[in-house]
Amino acid sequence: MSTFTIKKRKDDSKMTTDKKNEMKIKKHWVDEISERIVTSYPGKNTFTCAAGITPSGKVHIGNFRDVITSDLICKALKDRNYNAELIFFWDDYDRFRKVPENVPESFSQFIGMPLSKIPDPYDCHESFAEHFEREFEESLPELGITPRFIYQTREYERNSYYREIKIALKKRREIIKILSRFKTQEIFEEDIESYFPFRVYCRRCKKDSTKITNYNGEDKIAYFCSCGQKEILDISKENIGKLAWRVDWAMRWFHYDICFEPGGKDHASPGGSYDSSKEIAEKIFQAHPPIFQGYEFVGIRGLTSKMSSSGGIGVTPTELLKIYEPELLRWLFTRDDPKHSITFCFDSEIIRQYDEFDRELDAYFEKKLASIASRSLFFARIDTKEEFPKERVSFRQIASFGQVVQGNYQELKKMFKRIGQKFDEQNLRTRLEKSQNWIEIFIPQLKIKVRELPNVEYFNKLSKEEKEQIVKLREEMDKYSSLEELTTFVYAIPKRPGLSDSEKKKRQRTFFKNIYNMLINSDTGPRLSTFLIALGKEKIKRLLEIND
Repeated sequence: MSTFTIKKRKDDSKMTTDKKNEMKIKKHWVDEISERIVTSYPGKNTFTCAAGITPSGKVHIGNFRDVITSDLICKALKDRNYNAELIFFWDDYDRFRKVPENVPESFSQFIGMPLSKIPDPYDCHESFAEHFEREFEESLPELGITPRFIYQTREYERNSYYREIKIALKKRREIIKILSRFKTQEIFEEDIESYFPFRVYCRRCKKDSTKITNYNGEDKIAYFCSCGQKEILDISKENIGKLAWRVDWAMRWFHYDICFEPGGKDHASPGGSYDSSKEIAEKIFQAHPPIFQGYEFVGIRGLTSKMSSSGGIGVTPTELLKIYEPELLRWLFTRDDPKHSITFCFDSEIIRQYDEFDRELDAYFEKKLASIASRSLFFARIDTKEEFPKERVSFRQIASFGQVVQGNYQELKKMFKRIGQKFDEQNLRTRLEKSQNWIEIFIPQLKIKVRELPNVEYFNKLSKEEKEQIVKLREEMDKYSSLEELTTFVYAIPKRPGLSDSEKKKRQRTFFKNIYNMLINSDTGPRLSTFLIALGKEKIKRLLEIND
């Protein structure tokens, strides 16, 4: 990174504020937020950042933005020599609201029960919640994220929040008045008197179809359930209920001393969940609300389904990691601030994303990358002590050549050595795996398969001149040993004197199409000269040999 010095002028004190602001060096968005946190908590040396998800279905990549945003802030705080911890809430004590797709409709019988108390529809985990929690948890270490998981069912049932529940019950009237200011409908006195920021799960039917009928102002709650159950619950001894969402959010900020937490743009909108929970935290729990950062949603391209966890569809981090390098996936979240949307691609656009990532890395190693862009790469690393590999092979090239060798890593290494391409072995192995997954799972229509025998049928349909061009390539390619020489040769074969540039290009495209059809039964393929060397001259000559 280049450095420069600004000499202070004699009249510098008279410079306008705007001019001085222009001279300030802009920070990376992660550093800006971490600086706000440190400033907001003067004298504090240990910071807790949080994220949370309700495991109501597949935990998709949109949910992942919650946890990676907090992870990035933790990394920035640690880089500033502060202590920082990432905690992740599994809201598995939330009620089961609706049956997701791909789950039997018979599960409607469990609506109203905690997600942690419903059986796993796939019979491989202890509960519905655990089924979706485990896949997500297992994907995080590969992305360099190691939070402390907090399971809300466990904490509520341990009565860990007894103090906060009691505060909320005692101040229930103040809470409903706060919430009413964020709603459009009018609130009446009877609404205030009947409101409780706490929902009991019935001891008999396990559902939340309950109503609190009396509270003694201390620890005793009377409730009845639509199933007929009536009971007086002593919250000082046990708990079978849960705080309402916005109260619960404020409560955990207070309980865990949370300094930062992000949320989707629905929570971040004026008058949304954060604004109301912030006021509850301040006025009910006398807590310092965390620094909050709203974020845009994550899109997917190349798949037709809309992302939705409760709908049972969407793309999980585990599925994305089949085709994205972990560092690339992180980089896509770090390079733009959370107010920008992100799109993950399952079509050919993924090649562009890999290419952009490689160009950034090339500029970084050449010391031509701006400081903010360099910070994006820093935050993208899985291990900040390890450097990115310098000798990378493009995803596009590996996607093509990997198919030619049918995913055989050792054969791919030989192929790249033939064309003189340097590579990092781990990078090559990783990208081979990702590219083959991409083609096999998402775009099988683009698969390349090298022919075993010459394409006689195709050759016989060509004109005399086109046949002569193919024969020329076969007979003379041994004369050219380097990639540069062979490239010049293959482009020259279809040329004729006196042709315009457009006519030359048209003839070259036709020639290339004919060669690809002779080799792989396709009109297009990898860069031809590189492809010819990679396949090996003996194999090329055998496939281009036609005996009349």
